Amino acid sequence: MPATSALLPSIAAPSAGRTRAAAGGTATTAPPESLTLGGFELSLSTAPLDALERLARALDRPWLERAFAGQVETEEATLLASCSRRELVVLTRSATELDRWAEALPETLGTWVRRTGPAEVRHLYRVAAGLESMVVGEREIRDQVRSAARCTQTRHRHRLLRDLLGEAAREADRIHPVVPPSRSIAAVAATRVLELTGRPFPRVVVVGAGAVGQAVAAHLAAAARVTIVYRHRPPEEGFLRATGARAVRAADLAAEIALSDAVVTAAKSGDRSLGPADVSSGRSILLVDLGMPRNIDPSVRGRPGVRLVDLAALRDSLLPAVEPPTADAVDRAAERAAERIGRAALEPWVSAFRREVESVRADELQVAHRFLGSLTAEQEAAVDRLTRRLVERLVQRPTAVLRDAPAGAEGERLRRLAVELWRPKPREP
Repeated sequence: MPATSALLPSIAAPSAGRTRAAAGGTATTAPPESLTLGGFELSLSTAPLDALERLARALDRPWLERAFAGQVETEEATLLASCSRRELVVLTRSATELDRWAEALPETLGTWVRRTGPAEVRHLYRVAAGLESMVVGEREIRDQVRSAARCTQTRHRHRLLRDLLGEAAREADRIHPVVPPSRSIAAVAATRVLELTGRPFPRVVVVGAGAVGQAVAAHLAAAARVTIVYRHRPPEEGFLRATGARAVRAADLAAEIALSDAVVTAAKSGDRSLGPADVSSGRSILLVDLGMPRNIDPSVRGRPGVRLVDLAALRDSLLPAVEPPTADAVDRAAERAAERIGRAALEPWVSAFRREVESVRADELQVAHRFLGSLTAEQEAAVDRLTRRLVERLVQRPTAVLRDAPAGAEGERLRRLAVELWRPKPREP
């Protein structure tokens, strides 16, 4: 059974619902609102590269921690980051809290896409399956979705959002267990290098020894002389032997560029480590920047002989995306997850209803003690157990009806009625 469904019996917003007063009366707060799943996306599909880069620098984990601390009606929040997108995903106790998140987001020149409920669940599943990626069906995004799950900020006693993201990645693994190596941004970059250098066996410098950098080197291995530039740790010896690549330290980068036909950057430093001064004037060289934030200053385009291909240019070079046949399976898995999330979102109402029922039981038990007289501890426990079992039998069916109620206005009227029917009038002094 999926992890999310196991949470359904007990998910509730911690501060929602009714508070008890002293004996002889009750105090109430407004009934809770359903939990709301929402997301905000800015990607190369909705914004220029400059806007995405500014956002990538501003929207980081420290920003999320500060924003989450200030949004007290938010149960969970996380950031999903890839080379072509930045997304904020939140689980809130009210729809108006989503508006506050929208106001808190950094300004950009791009367009934020806002989704809620089933639309957001479907989007997250499609992202995890690579259906929203530059290269349709890529595998790298799954690890980025898992990273977003691990970094979820939460004040909820159950981590619904974290589990949803993890489940989306697992479904992608199940539906697409084997992904061709060609379905990756690294493969696209390597192909463009070989196309645009226009010479046999070019010299290519790959800046960055992480997963993307090594993937670029592997794709180029059979058709180019590759040097990997690393900052902290070189690639494994086995990888270098298998690909025939060399590895040099970052201090040797300038010397390597002077001898190269192309440079591919895939570093996670967040710095523009290459600029006009790093490229010899008049010498033809191809620069491919896979960094986000960018590794290469765009002003290098002003240097004679320099051709710069950034993420936006790579995206424009791709043929129109054709969704694989398995896209339908992804959508069906998302529909099932959305149904579970929708039911879980109603749990604050179920909890409020059951709190009202419990308050009636407690009040009536207190009145009954006037007639029961002095009871032993065992007798007290027996009476308490008996009344709890009776109440549980009575509310089983109403609880199921509340959970099955639709998420719209009709369902909300039903939930409010259930809470109000069980809410006792304050006792007269």
